[in-house]
Amino acid sequence: MTFFIYGDYKELDQKEFYDLVINGYDWGPGVDKIILHTKFPVSCDSVKVQDFNVITETYVNDWISYPPKTNLKTGCRTIYSAYTCDETGMEVKNSSCHIALELTVHPDDPFSNPFLYSSDMMNHWQEIYNLKITNSILNINITESGKKICPLADKFTLNKLTTDNITLHYALYEPENSANKTPIIIWLHGMGEGGDDPYIALLGNKVVNLITDDIQSYFAPTGAYVLVPQVNGFWMQTDIKLKGMEGWIGPKSKLTKSCYTTALFNLIDSVVKENPKIDKDRIYIGGCSNGGYMSINMLLEYPDYFAAAYPVCEAYPDCKINEEQIKILSKQHIWFTQSKDDKTVFPKLFVLPTFKRLQKLKADDVHLTLWKNVSDNTGNFKDKKGKPYKYNGHFSWVYTLNNQCKENDISIFEWMSKISK
Repeated sequence: MTFFIYGDYKELDQKEFYDLVINGYDWGPGVDKIILHTKFPVSCDSVKVQDFNVITETYVNDWISYPPKTNLKTGCRTIYSAYTCDETGMEVKNSSCHIALELTVHPDDPFSNPFLYSSDMMNHWQEIYNLKITNSILNINITESGKKICPLADKFTLNKLTTDNITLHYALYEPENSANKTPIIIWLHGMGEGGDDPYIALLGNKVVNLITDDIQSYFAPTGAYVLVPQVNGFWMQTDIKLKGMEGWIGPKSKLTKSCYTTALFNLIDSVVKENPKIDKDRIYIGGCSNGGYMSINMLLEYPDYFAAAYPVCEAYPDCKINEEQIKILSKQHIWFTQSKDDKTVFPKLFVLPTFKRLQKLKADDVHLTLWKNVSDNTGNFKDKKGKPYKYNGHFSWVYTLNNQCKENDISIFEWMSKISK
C-alpha cells in the first residue's frame, strides 16, 4: 500500500485521489471513511449514497488452514453516508472539490481492515490496499491513493530509545490540560503488535481509546499521559539470541525475566524524566497477553516504581512465580482481566492460581474480572444470526480498553485514577 507523505499533495496536483480515515475498533483498525478529492467542485445536493461504488483490493487470510493461506481478493464496501466536505473530511453544506464517504466496518469484514496478520504472528500494514471509487452520475473514477488519516493515533508523538543495542519504539500522548502532577498510563502490546511502527500497537488493539474523554475524564483536571512502547519481537523473550519461541518464558523454560526488562524500564523512566509534568507517584502499567506478562515482570523487577497495574489475559505462568515474588505482588495494586474461554492463555495455568494465592495472602487491593466470554455489548456488531458478535476468548482486552470491568460499581479506570504511591 503506497501513500504519499502526510499533508503533501504536490505529487497529486491536478489529479483525483482519495485519503483513508482509519479508526481503532475492538478487533483492530477499520477504514470507516474515505475523503475523495475531485478536480472540479460538486454540489452538495448531487452527492447521494446510492450513486457511489467502492471496491477494495487487498490480501485476505483463509483461516481454515494454519498458517493461514493468503490470497489477493476484491470486495465491495457498504456506504451509509455521503456528503461534500472540506479537505479534512468535515461536512460542508455547499459545493466542494472534496467528498466524504462513510463506510460500515465489521470484525468479519477483511476489506475494512488495513492490517494483515502474517505468518510471523504479527500484524502489518497491508502490502496492497487499493480502492476504486466510481460514480457515473458525477463522472468520478478514482483509484489514486493519498494519505492515511488516523484521527486518534495521530495525536501521539513517535520516538525511540536504544539501550544496550536494544531499540524500543514508542508513542506518547500528552493531554491538552497537562500540568504538574499529571499521571501516566502505560500500555504494553500483545504478541501481534510488535515491530518498529507504533501505529501497529496503537491500532492493533483499541489502545487509542485511552485518550478519549470517556477515560481521560477520570484523571481530571489534567487528564493522563499515555505511553505505548513497542518491541521488535516479543516481550516474553528471555534471551534475545534465541529465535522463534525457543527463548520464551513458559512452564518448561528455565528463565523468567524478559530480556527487554532493562530497556523497557529505561524507556519509561526516560519519558518520565523528560516530561516533568508527569506525577512519579501515579505511574500505571498494563497490557494484554505478552504485555500482561511484561506488566507482571515489571512489577516483580521494580516493585516500588509503579502505582498500579492492570494486566489483561496475562501470560506469566503461575508456576514460575515463587513465594517471595507472590508476596511482592500482594503488596501491589492490581486489577486482572480475563475470559473463561481463553484458549490462548489458559486461566487455570496463569491468572486463576496467581489470584488465589494473592487472596490467601489477603492482598489489600487486588481484583479480578473474569468474563464468561468476549462479546460485543454495544449493540453495533452482530453475528449472522443477529446476536451480539462473539470474539475470540483471548480478546478480553476489549472489556478493559472500553472501561467495562467493574467491581462494586467502580470501573477499572476510576479505580486506577484514585491510586497514588
